[in-house]
Amino acid sequence: MIITIHQPDFLPWLGFFDRWLKSSIYIVLDDVQFIRRGWQHRDKIKTSNGVQWLTVPIIKKGRYYQKIKDVEINNKENWRKRHLDMIQHAYQKAPNFNSVYISIKEILNKNHKLLIDLNIDLLKFCAKTLHIETPLIFSSSLELESQGTERLIQIVTALRGNTYLTGPGSKDYLDEEAFCSAGIDVLWHNYKPPVYPQLYNDFEEKLSIIDFLMMVSEPKEIFWKKSKDYS
Repeated sequence: MIITIHQPDFLPWLGFFDRWLKSSIYIVLDDVQFIRRGWQHRDKIKTSNGVQWLTVPIIKKGRYYQKIKDVEINNKENWRKRHLDMIQHAYQKAPNFNSVYISIKEILNKNHKLLIDLNIDLLKFCAKTLHIETPLIFSSSLELESQGTERLIQIVTALRGNTYLTGPGSKDYLDEEAFCSAGIDVLWHNYKPPVYPQLYNDFEEKLSIIDFLMMVSEPKEIFWKKSKDYS
């Protein structure tokens, strides 16, 4: 059984979803510290003015050590309209604009209080569009107190996994020998996204999945083909 563990990012890039697809279970890492200026509340889209950020404002004052599952959106800011305007201006000429825009608008208009609820709704919409059926489990439901590599090992063990699928970003801190001692194989996920038609000049890698869903006429087929070819 292959387990992947990752924070619930905001409309992340395609590689996030490829890891989800290739896993038996996706563990939503929701009970660790929220990283400011990280990927949990922002990502990039391509516009006529270049690559720009979509950033969900959050309540930060006095909450430096808050966990991801507790982060509240700053709904005093009119960020939803700003996001929708940016998306509309950037992608109104995209092949799938109408269907994708309507779905995102419906989710944003739920007026979520917590960032994680917004992100999970968006992730589920993207997963459904790509036909990813891998179940997700919140790490907070496992009620583990350990940290670092030990915590990751305990999560995989608790779910009776024998393989941990992780990205290259964890090479600096992951203790691979500890996983080996626990009888768990470590697989490194090195994903290169497919090149597809984009608006506004040269191809940009690692944009928010919005760009892919807007621009590719058959996103599920292209996503699955790339995933199969690269396996």
